[in-house]
Amino acid sequence: MRPLIRTSALSGYKELVRELGGNPEALLLQFNIDPERLDDLDYLIFFHSLMQVLEASAKLLRCPDFGLRLSAKQTMETLGPIAIMARTSNTAGDALFCIARYIAHHSPAITLALDDKSAPQYPRIMLDINVTDFPYRHQTVEMATGLMANIHAMLTENRKRPEAVLFRHSRALDLKVYKRHFGCPVLFNQDCNALVLTPEQLDFPIRTADAFQRDIIANYLIKKSAGSPLSFIEQTSFIIGRLLPTQCCNIKSVANELFMHPRTLQRRLKEEGYIFEEMVDNIRKRDAQNFLAEQRMPMAQIAALLGYQEQSSFNRAAKRWFGVTPNNYRKSLHFIEKLKS
Repeated sequence: MRPLIRTSALSGYKELVRELGGNPEALLLQFNIDPERLDDLDYLIFFHSLMQVLEASAKLLRCPDFGLRLSAKQTMETLGPIAIMARTSNTAGDALFCIARYIAHHSPAITLALDDKSAPQYPRIMLDINVTDFPYRHQTVEMATGLMANIHAMLTENRKRPEAVLFRHSRALDLKVYKRHFGCPVLFNQDCNALVLTPEQLDFPIRTADAFQRDIIANYLIKKSAGSPLSFIEQTSFIIGRLLPTQCCNIKSVANELFMHPRTLQRRLKEEGYIFEEMVDNIRKRDAQNFLAEQRMPMAQIAALLGYQEQSSFNRAAKRWFGVTPNNYRKSLHFIEKLKS
């Protein structure tokens, strides 16, 4: 089943396309998005349609920073009721945690995690797109990361900037464009997409804090989403993906992240019809597809990000997954992309 997203994710889209000399209605209809319902809070579209329309708009309008430009037109209200929870939280850190916990209400295809344990002096808000069969996602990732930077700025009353912004993909624009948008160093070919913050930024107090109002919205979202935004399998998959680049992704380390014994993790997985080793392999395959779509990402770096200590191990895995070497699979992706453009 393909994930959905609320059309508020496209707020500002029509305006930006017109500014660039394009026809927003024609582009939206091309991907089965009703232009007349973009302002309908209950209107949902396929997440794939969002990704496709952003990539197509960037190419057609010759605007490689389309995703970033669109994010500049968006505010926290893009997230709907989640924005109310954020504004009524006690601190910026509390607000980011609320957004991460309930982001599935906006779209289950987006995963956010506030990591203040790996490097306590540099906590990170990490973002991932959980779509397996559409490797080209620069515009979507950059738009979503740009929106999170806007939200961080709003929560800190425009007084704070991230220490750095990290992207998994390779650089597509001049660094000055990224620096102008984010106001901080931007690094590419990293092991995650993230805003790097400081403890002081997380502790920044929110003047509109209102615990009563926040709890009312939380109860509404819990009932609407029927519980936790991430299932047990989704949580496990997310942790595996996060640990792979550390070269320490094993059942013990994943169980530790889930605060359970490895045998308990094995039993829970078995009850839901999963085997840990197969999950790791499937996530590696998914990430390999996304990384190989990056024409300039070195093979050695991809192997390391997938948790392989040797390039030869990655080569063997790719032949098993795709029937060809990693290099030949990358060439096939590039060829398909050329046919589409």
